[in-house]
Amino acid sequence: MSLRNCISISILICVVSILITSLPVFSDDSGTYWLLVDATPDARAHGQLNSLTELLTSRGKVPSAQIHHIEGERATTEEIQARLQEIGAQTQVQDTLIFLYHGMITKPRGLPTMYLLTQGDEDGLQDATLNEWFRQTQREQTVVIVDGYTEDTNLSAYYANRETLGTAALNVIQSAEKADPTALLQELDAALTTDSTDSDDNRQLSILETYELLRTNSKFVDGILAPTGDVEIALLKLSPALKITTLPEGAQISINDREVGNTPKLITENLHQGTSIISVKKTGYIIPASKTVDLQLTLGESVYLSWVLDPIAVHGTITAVPGESAAGTIVWIDGTAHQQTVGANGIFRFDEWKESDSLTLGETYTLYAKQGNLNYGSAPFTFDGYSDIAQPIQLIKRTWFEISQIEFDRNNHQGAVTAFQNGIERTTDFPQMSQDLTVLLLSSFADALERQDVQDVTYLVVTAKLAEELGQIALAKKYWEEVKTKAQKGTPAAQLANQRLLHLNRGRYLINIGLILLLVVLLASGAWTFYRFRKSRQTAQED
Repeated sequence: MSLRNCISISILICVVSILITSLPVFSDDSGTYWLLVDATPDARAHGQLNSLTELLTSRGKVPSAQIHHIEGERATTEEIQARLQEIGAQTQVQDTLIFLYHGMITKPRGLPTMYLLTQGDEDGLQDATLNEWFRQTQREQTVVIVDGYTEDTNLSAYYANRETLGTAALNVIQSAEKADPTALLQELDAALTTDSTDSDDNRQLSILETYELLRTNSKFVDGILAPTGDVEIALLKLSPALKITTLPEGAQISINDREVGNTPKLITENLHQGTSIISVKKTGYIIPASKTVDLQLTLGESVYLSWVLDPIAVHGTITAVPGESAAGTIVWIDGTAHQQTVGANGIFRFDEWKESDSLTLGETYTLYAKQGNLNYGSAPFTFDGYSDIAQPIQLIKRTWFEISQIEFDRNNHQGAVTAFQNGIERTTDFPQMSQDLTVLLLSSFADALERQDVQDVTYLVVTAKLAEELGQIALAKKYWEEVKTKAQKGTPAAQLANQRLLHLNRGRYLINIGLILLLVVLLASGAWTFYRFRKSRQTAQED
């Protein structure tokens, strides 16, 4: 063999070894033995038990040598005893035997006992006798499932005092005339196939969980369901799982820096034997310390991890206007429902992040503070989602016009108009504002003036100024003309209207003066021409 081939084979062996060792390997359930007895000639029942056997070996990892199966004519009392003795010789005290009987049963009237009818035995196998055989095996746990069908009309009699089978049992008794003779076997097959029946996520399907599953099934409404003994004993051990929860839910989960979903989550796939580092994070909450788990990947293994997440806080202190207290200041995060009123210490804190009003990761927000009508403060912050944000706010006394711009920037258009109106009650000399706000104000004032006859020249002056700000000269002239008409002569408003009209009409005045000068020139030129004409005629006559 060439050196190249040797190297290639060595590399291939290494790769395969790595892949094999990286896959999760589950050990067999070597401590569980099953004895399945089908005392009926029903081929469908035989098929269901064969399916159950395959499921126990494939999903339950029970070695096939530990699953004993008796059916049909071989399901005699003697054969059952012999198999139990055989299993008893193979098992240890700590091992578990699960005995499933499918067939006809009967209960003698007035006696607290039940018989499992077997082939070739008219009387059948008494429950007390079966229990004695279980005790002879000297095991700590024996689980019994009785899938019984009876011709007795009084099914309730099976609730009477009788022998408790094994250390735990699930007795399912149905009418032979009415029930589907394979109903329980079908439901057991379905229950053992999916994880959904493991209601407590402990990776073991117990007698109690099986009972709860059957109790809600319409097929068993008219029958008897009676779990007895230690109902927490497992019928089947499921593949290992990692259950991760957080309070609140919805946190992102990472295993060894690999994202695997959100809480709550039951993880049964892609687990690796040994140490794994689990971390969680949720927007609006401080990232908690990660946790380390050591997974053995054994059947029935269930590891539960839980975190209570601490919310992050957007917090700070309000500094009042000099000489005043911060008490009563309203603080809010703009664009959200988060708002609170601070006390005399001026401290505010937002740390309740409901899903409906949570902040967006990476987005910049503005904190606003308002005290009374004119004391305002603001501060921006970027929401990083996982750490506290400390942001102090200084209150500053603003003018109504500044407040108008603030409210407009917050999309509070009605508040912007109201603040502007409050401002012009003190002075019509307002500062230049953003174009969008100016458009809003002009539209609001012009609409009001069109709908009613406003005698207050203040509104006419303001509307004319707003129109000039936006370059709407014709509209500005219109309102200045109204000011000139309605304002008393000699008042500041009337003088201002004359000045603005003179300024706005300056072009027209210049044209008129030009026309007058042109007319004067034309008249002077005509007069000079006429004078020269008269002069020349006189000279001609004299000659």
